[in-house]
Amino acid sequence: MMDIEITADFWIAQIVGIGPVGKRILQEIFGDILSLFLSSKEEVESRIRKYRFGFIMSHDDDQINIHDYMGYNIEEKTRNKRYNIAPDVVARLSDPSKRMSILDEFKRVTKKEVRFIRKKDPDYPKKLLSLYDPPEQLFVLGSLPDPDRPAIGIVGARECTPYGRDMARLFSYRLAKAGVLVISGMARGIDGWSHRGALEADGETYAVLGCGVEVIYPKSNEKIYREMQKKGGLISEYPSTYQALPQNFPLRNRIISGLSDGILLIEARQRSGSLITVDAALEQGKDVFVIPGRIGDELSVGCNRLIRQGAIPVISPDDILEYYHIKPADQSDNLPGLSDEEAAILAMISTNPISLSTIAAAAQGSYANTLRLVTRLKKNRYIRETSRDHFIRM
Repeated sequence: MMDIEITADFWIAQIVGIGPVGKRILQEIFGDILSLFLSSKEEVESRIRKYRFGFIMSHDDDQINIHDYMGYNIEEKTRNKRYNIAPDVVARLSDPSKRMSILDEFKRVTKKEVRFIRKKDPDYPKKLLSLYDPPEQLFVLGSLPDPDRPAIGIVGARECTPYGRDMARLFSYRLAKAGVLVISGMARGIDGWSHRGALEADGETYAVLGCGVEVIYPKSNEKIYREMQKKGGLISEYPSTYQALPQNFPLRNRIISGLSDGILLIEARQRSGSLITVDAALEQGKDVFVIPGRIGDELSVGCNRLIRQGAIPVISPDDILEYYHIKPADQSDNLPGLSDEEAAILAMISTNPISLSTIAAAAQGSYANTLRLVTRLKKNRYIRETSRDHFIRM
């Protein structure tokens, strides 16, 4: 039978609109979450109302119009003095049907192999306990990062360039080959390519999501999502079916940096959301590494400014490995999965279309062999065909 305290904690974790601050306030009002869970609908509404308007509740409630006391609008008067628990949140907290169905929901997520880990549980990541506002709970599909292994969080632009994509893939591949855990956020662009590079190295990679762990977002990363459950894990502080919302992503960044020993930034505009992760890392005393960008490039502004402010510039994965005294697994500078011939062909292809005959001439090899190599690069999504026998980098 499910422990009643775990039941209460799992129930409150499903209530949308209650963050770490809200939970601390509810504990102040009710003593603990279990007492809140066991309270009647009327008691929940009454005690929250008394908290919100506590400075006049020494009077008889029935004799006071709480919407207009002594000529003041009470809610307006207290709005900035007390944490506001929204009416729709109060309605969810006091809804008895939500409590009755919580066991069924717990059984459902357990069947999906989703783990529910509370801050008070022994397997809660110790690295997160040092955060200013650690998540009260985590939902995990797969595993959690091994705290005894080095971990690097990789973040950057969603709309990255082919160069940024290749760097994310290369750095994560080489780091994972050397036994480093790769942590990112599953977003399009740098995040997704970082996860992919680590998986190609048969390493472990972890995604901290801005949605529930049962939600595949974005859909373009579904293959990565499936693989990570076996070679890493998906982590979220949100209920497992909670949909992705814009306001969720800045909050999840503190967890990415919290689980990492250092953060690597690859391509960022001046006001990039990735810089939120960097700020969190700096506040947490973590190392910040940056791949320098081309001067004048919009996606390089955030990176280059960080270097000027003292971030550690890196031009090779070995720079990070050397910083942590980790021995590289190999000395190959090719992108993951590429032979020397394929890497040479790829180096000839840019974002401007180039013909197959031009590639073959430059490669000084047979046309048939060049076609074979180009076909493999196309199949592995390094390049794409824009028109017949003309190719560009993806």
